Amino acid sequence: MTIRTWKNRAGQASRSIAGLAIAFSLVLLSDGLPAALAQDAPGEEIIVAQNGVFGGFNPFAPLQRLFGGGRERKPAKKQPSRTRKPQVARPAGTPPRFEIMAKDPDAGLILVVGDRMARGVADGLKFTLADKPQIRVEAVSEDKAGFAGDTAPDWAAQVLSKIRGADVKAVVVMIGQQDIGKTFPGEPPVEFMTAEWLDTYRKKVDALVRVVRQERKPIVWAGLPPTNQELLNGDFTQLNSIFQSAAEDRRVRYVDIWDIFLADDGSYSSYGPDVDGKNAKLRANNRIDFTWAGYRKVAFFVERELSRLLGGYGGLAFEGVEDDPNFIVLTGRTTSPETLLLGGEEEARMDKDSAAYGLFVAGKPLPPVPGRVDDPRMPVGGASALGDAVPSGS
Repeated sequence: MTIRTWKNRAGQASRSIAGLAIAFSLVLLSDGLPAALAQDAPGEEIIVAQNGVFGGFNPFAPLQRLFGGGRERKPAKKQPSRTRKPQVARPAGTPPRFEIMAKDPDAGLILVVGDRMARGVADGLKFTLADKPQIRVEAVSEDKAGFAGDTAPDWAAQVLSKIRGADVKAVVVMIGQQDIGKTFPGEPPVEFMTAEWLDTYRKKVDALVRVVRQERKPIVWAGLPPTNQELLNGDFTQLNSIFQSAAEDRRVRYVDIWDIFLADDGSYSSYGPDVDGKNAKLRANNRIDFTWAGYRKVAFFVERELSRLLGGYGGLAFEGVEDDPNFIVLTGRTTSPETLLLGGEEEARMDKDSAAYGLFVAGKPLPPVPGRVDDPRMPVGGASALGDAVPSGS
């Protein structure tokens, strides 16, 4: 390599280094350019559109990325993650939230006695009677209990304590589902659905009915519904016959819901018309219990009987109960003291001198008509006169 060639290359390198130095200086100076412009015009607001450090096209962007510089970008704030609460599915048969009108201090009480089905019917009655301040509903229930079993509650004692401690107007009973397959205690235990078991069960039912009737309270007993299991249907039918016989003997109102929850062809169906007439799912997934729509439907038919018994939930709690020699009604419906019906005319007074008054009021016989067959008097002239009175041709 010649000395001249070496000098030429050295000059080119020095010029390149000088150019890079100038470019780097311009980059550093450009960072303070907007501030300097702002200082030259202290009374005016200068808005500089920026894209990174420079606004618009930036010829020095590659060098700036190579050597660094410019404003540091603040890290974006992390938005706190919102966690949604998992929606818990409402169990079948659980009522939705609804408002109940404030009840009167002396509101009558309807007791609903039994197992899980009774509690569902109580919720349905609360919903139906939510806008009636003169009546309230209370459940006396144990979900897994019935009449049979070693730990069966004393339903008669529980109901009696409630009746004597509150103004109970009526008692509603729905029970029996939890008695399937259970024995009655004994040595040996009384096996399910034997003759002795049925007799013991009937006595338990009669004991509950007797306690309520001795307290002069009416009873509405709701029967068990059909299922899709043939054997279970047979057991439920047997229990329903016991409930129905108690209703016939004790003047208990029995509500038969069996056909209500069957399809048109008589087969089982989980769906059917609800209280509004719309097709809805009425039975739970186990095809034994009810959904909320199903409990409302049972409560609808129970409430209809209660309305007949209680006279529209007024002051008379026993109107409509059949004649019972052991059932004495001491109160009656409050009516107007007037004896004249509304819209009726006043009774016309009879003339005391008239024949009708003498016959119907005074009891006097009507005056005899001469010549009539009921006239016992002999006509004037004797038999000849009587013969003259006989028509010719007789």
